[in-house]
Amino acid sequence: MPVQRVPRVLAIALAVTGTLAAPGLASAAGGGCQSWTGAQPPSPGSTDNSLRGVTVLSACNAWAVGFQFDTGASQTLIEHWNGSSWTVVPSSIPGAELSLLFSIRSVSPANIWAVGQVQDALGENHALIEHWNGTTWKAVPSPDPAGSQLDGVAVVSARDVWAVGSTFTGSRSRNLILRWNGRTWKQVPAPDPGSAADNDYLTAVSASGPRDVWAVGQDIDSTTDKTVILRWNGTRWSRVPSPNPETHNDLSAVAATSPANAWAAGTAIGGGLSSTLILHWNGRAWTRVRSPGGDAGTASFLTGLAATTERNVLAVGVLTTGSAGGTLVLRWTGSAWRRMPSPNLGPSSNNLFAVAASSAGNIWAVGTFRDGPVSRALAIHCC
Repeated sequence: MPVQRVPRVLAIALAVTGTLAAPGLASAAGGGCQSWTGAQPPSPGSTDNSLRGVTVLSACNAWAVGFQFDTGASQTLIEHWNGSSWTVVPSSIPGAELSLLFSIRSVSPANIWAVGQVQDALGENHALIEHWNGTTWKAVPSPDPAGSQLDGVAVVSARDVWAVGSTFTGSRSRNLILRWNGRTWKQVPAPDPGSAADNDYLTAVSASGPRDVWAVGQDIDSTTDKTVILRWNGTRWSRVPSPNPETHNDLSAVAATSPANAWAAGTAIGGGLSSTLILHWNGRAWTRVRSPGGDAGTASFLTGLAATTERNVLAVGVLTTGSAGGTLVLRWTGSAWRRMPSPNLGPSSNNLFAVAASSAGNIWAVGTFRDGPVSRALAIHCC
């Protein structure tokens, strides 16, 4: 199954396969979110289905995006939650061979953006941006440097939307940043922090206001992977120093609530061990905050973040033991990160890729799980 081009560390998480016992839906205390439930979304693809992004507007309105694999082609998958069930909503499906969606954010119920990648008949990758106008999803033209992919989208207002990803030409990947001004998408100069031989990726973006936008990713050279954090101050993008505790470090998610409060999450690998990586911005500097993963013999990866207030912050990902993978959910208590019980709905490869919330008591996390020969879409709700 074709999947997005991803940084080296995250690719390990996406490749997890195996068998894991599937407990019932677990309860979780803390804040307004008391228990996980799971009205599962359709999985229309005959072999593979994956949800990679989610946005929550209210208890009766949420959207999730990803892709399905069927009849020899990978196609975009868009699903809508109406308060009682998930249904598949048609997308523009611009790619005959490969079209994928990785992130979604909403301005309002009739103004929603999703981004990803489409591949043409020659095998060339292109940026994909789709828009919901309240009635239909349509592809929107955008700048499209060679080998483009968009992995994250963030909304400031109806006339201020950001999308980030990368372009790939020759043997090198470079950062890509696009901005919607209410009329058109335009490319914005992006810092390229690596050397001429490095590969740079941006994987996520978040904004607390028009002068406080964060993008995260990684810079990969021949021996190390370094975290990359960029900030938009209303005029330009610049790199902000960030911790690199291990040899290989990856940031896959970011969430900002104010100019003095932002979180970034990913994975740190060193000495043969993989652990969760969570960084915090306090208005002056990024520092690592201790975060749980699993017990000895496990590997932990974080792939999604959501924050509605300074205290209501969640991170999701996958926890692996040997060849088995299970969902991982962490919650910020206001003073420490704690692991929450989370369901594993399939007998194999339960992965969470994204999380979003409209309040402390209305949270959706999405991903995929394997059920025999088929990978199925996964969605869990905490309320």
